[in-house]
Amino acid sequence: MTKYTVKLPYSLKSKILKEVKRITANGPIPWIEDPRGYFLIRINRKKKEIEVGFCERGNIVQVIITGKKPEEIYYAIFKEGLVTKFDHAAYLGKELEKAYIALKTGAKYVQDSDLELKF
Repeated sequence: MTKYTVKLPYSLKSKILKEVKRITANGPIPWIEDPRGYFLIRINRKKKEIEVGFCERGNIVQVIITGKKPEEIYYAIFKEGLVTKFDHAAYLGKELEKAYIALKTGAKYVQDSDLELKF
């Protein structure tokens, strides 16, 4: 793991130590389904794209969103109003970035699984 050191001006450093609330992340929050629906994500190596299917119920795809970069896809998803919960949006960003890395590196992408990179 790489460590980075950031030097802060003394005035800012003392201000941070006195005023900032510190929070320790301690695991995922309980999963609650987004009432709007859910996403099925895969990569298409032939087209060099990420493909996202939006489903309302029962894995029946209602909308297909494709793009080369995560940002293109999640902006389209937000524009269409397909996400209503912040935790769902965060999850979507994480999965789209994993799919993008897998597409660029040749790694296998499986939604909801860790990405296995070989160095």
